[in-house]
Amino acid sequence: MTVQRDDTEPEEYRGSRGQRTPPDYRSDPNFTWPQKVPWSELGPDFAAAWGRANPKNPQPEGLEIVGQTGSGKTHLFIAMMQERQRERDGAAVFVATKQDDDIFRKLGWPITDNLDKAHHEKWKQFIYWPRTSQIGRARNEYLDRKVNELMADLWQPQDDLVVAFDEVGKVESLSAEAKANMQMYWREARSMGITPVGIKQRPQGALRDMHSETYWTAAFKPKDRADLERWAELFGARRDWMPVFDSLNRSRHEFILANPVHEEAYISWVDEPLRPVKARKRGPRWLLGGGDAGR
Repeated sequence: MTVQRDDTEPEEYRGSRGQRTPPDYRSDPNFTWPQKVPWSELGPDFAAAWGRANPKNPQPEGLEIVGQTGSGKTHLFIAMMQERQRERDGAAVFVATKQDDDIFRKLGWPITDNLDKAHHEKWKQFIYWPRTSQIGRARNEYLDRKVNELMADLWQPQDDLVVAFDEVGKVESLSAEAKANMQMYWREARSMGITPVGIKQRPQGALRDMHSETYWTAAFKPKDRADLERWAELFGARRDWMPVFDSLNRSRHEFILANPVHEEAYISWVDEPLRPVKARKRGPRWLLGGGDAGR
């Protein structure tokens, strides 16, 4: 599988002829300003609805979270996963590619880069965190090998498995193979029972599939006005959504959360401290890379 150039969002937001996109004065006649709801109230409803658009036929629903460094996107994802874990205790793997970040530990999950250990321990939720003292190209080659190993290991029919990539742009930049595997996850993971989650600093530079194949989008207020135009389009007409972004309180880490399937959007913020939820052992129906059924 080869990723085509047109599958990647340009780093600089431009129109189809390579020119900067002109002002767009269109708006959605059905647009309504999102209601402000703190995460302590919105979170449980989100966890109950995520992947349950049709309760009689639950299906994975991909998620993207975009926000500049320090905006609170990883903090939000952890809050989301903890709510989901309380709601139905599903299986999850969180892929971390940074060299160090204490916030990952707030999930309360075991940390490893050893898949054999994860199989043996039968962890239902864990953080996959490959780290090395190497730098530059050697570090990227190490990460590339480890992340591709994980994606191949998980690629089999699953039972409600979330696979989240803390910096999906980093994963896609590692190699052509990693980028192709990431595109496969965006396009086909739903049929495998896998919910892909991408966390990224900017929409630009990512595979377009992250935007087209996800059901849920969460976004924090960008610093760059040029970025704001593209970010607003993740939710609808720029004329409608740019003022919503402008209204966000950056010091409170407010974000917009929307789902076009439910035709709902909210402004929210994580208003309570993260409370780690202890990881559990997986049951017989969850298969982690040939675990109970394939080994």
